[in-house]
Amino acid sequence: MTTPRRFAESVEAATNLPFVSVVVVARNEEKTIAQCLAQIVAQDYPSDRLEIVVVDGVSTDRTRDIVERCSAGALALRIVSNPSAGRSQGLNLGIRAARGDVIARIDARTLIGTDYLSRCVETLLKTGADNVGGVQRPVERRDAPPTQRAIGISLAHPLGVGGAQFRLGRKSGRVDTVYLGCFRREVFDRVGLFDADASIISEDTDINYRIRRAGGQVYLNSEITASYVPRDNFKDFWRLYCRYGGGKAGFLLKHRTLAAPRQFALALFVGTLGTLVLFSPLSQLSRQLFFGLFGGYALGNALVSASIAVREARVSLLPRLVLAFACIHFGWAFGFFRRLAQRPKLGEYWKY
Repeated sequence: MTTPRRFAESVEAATNLPFVSVVVVARNEEKTIAQCLAQIVAQDYPSDRLEIVVVDGVSTDRTRDIVERCSAGALALRIVSNPSAGRSQGLNLGIRAARGDVIARIDARTLIGTDYLSRCVETLLKTGADNVGGVQRPVERRDAPPTQRAIGISLAHPLGVGGAQFRLGRKSGRVDTVYLGCFRREVFDRVGLFDADASIISEDTDINYRIRRAGGQVYLNSEITASYVPRDNFKDFWRLYCRYGGGKAGFLLKHRTLAAPRQFALALFVGTLGTLVLFSPLSQLSRQLFFGLFGGYALGNALVSASIAVREARVSLLPRLVLAFACIHFGWAFGFFRRLAQRPKLGEYWKY
């Protein structure tokens, strides 16, 4: 594969590169928005074929101020207001305001290399895909606090994320969903914009499912990476996975299916545990099955966590890894079943 710079030069010599609109949906991101914009400005993609659209969700901190004062150099930079503050609504406003043939989503807390957009566009053109993404990598700092380090490790391990290729990044190819996304604009004419009506839904999973159902292709390039800073405490991590689980339940209610087998497996596992707990006062068999199933899970979690702690040579990671994996599995399941039990009105955003 050619390097992004050589690729950009070679393609531009023959044809015009697609115009790319980078949409950044932000709300109260004063700590990270300047760095986010600086990363986009530093991209090696031709500046005359690039613009930035920041969608501000009525920030109550200095986010909008900082954006207005940021220099975008040769890039066009515009701010769009998002009165609803919702993520899907913000993405749709950004897409409507964008001028690009390609829409690239970048979150305010994401860390990307200077070749990120070039690689995404190259992959779009070479594969014919409708949406392209890379591998979501936690920022790995050996000196990170043990809790943050454990959370980051759990988010890149099969026990935590199953077979989610956008987190594992083992191979390139067609996938069910990708992190962020770099879309051909025309795909939104075919499948519609992000779902802004569902009370809560996994907007990435939903849009990528609709693309695939319409015969399109979602492609993961494992050579592309986008990093993020993991949560540094278990309370926020639990809430994050409750939200993820709720989003997948919203997807299930809308489409009457889940997007990946790993989601069915986790829902079945935790649902079975919950059912056994309910029947345990009435049935010795239920109690035995519960302790057997939960005990097997606890043992597996402990063994995997111990092996990672040994590899990292940090004993303090062991209990934290056990908790991190449990937050992923049971936080997700709690949010999933809680959302299934609720029936908020259409357009009413689900509150935790």
